[in-house]
Amino acid sequence: MSELFVVGISWRTAPVAIREQLAFRDEEVVGTLQAMTAQLPVAEALLVSTCNRVEVYGVGTPGADPTGPVRAFLASQRGVKPAVVADVLYDHRGSAAVRHVFSVASALDSLVLGEAQILGQLKDAVRVADEVGALGT
Repeated sequence: MSELFVVGISWRTAPVAIREQLAFRDEEVVGTLQAMTAQLPVAEALLVSTCNRVEVYGVGTPGADPTGPVRAFLASQRGVKPAVVADVLYDHRGSAAVRHVFSVASALDSLVLGEAQILGQLKDAVRVADEVGALGT
């Protein structure tokens, strides 16, 4: 059985200079999602890229742990050496990933506790991923 995962970087783990290196512009998200689901052991994915975080939420293909490949993919897509981000990227699987997404969505993991933008940003990420078929059926 595949489980939910998250791989990301945030204001808690990295300075703004490193977060900016991993950030994706809106027009890059569709191609990135398509490449991720085609090239990696990722069955479903969405990408959240804001000023305070870059996170991939997804479900791996059965029997595979996608977190290592997703870490490498993020660095590669942004032209960043993996060693630069190895210590600042985090990953969670299963129930830890679920707790993390709820913490993010409720703005408990925001730089400004309770800020209102992150829920809309997550909704936008879900909409884009769904439109390109990255959320499965």
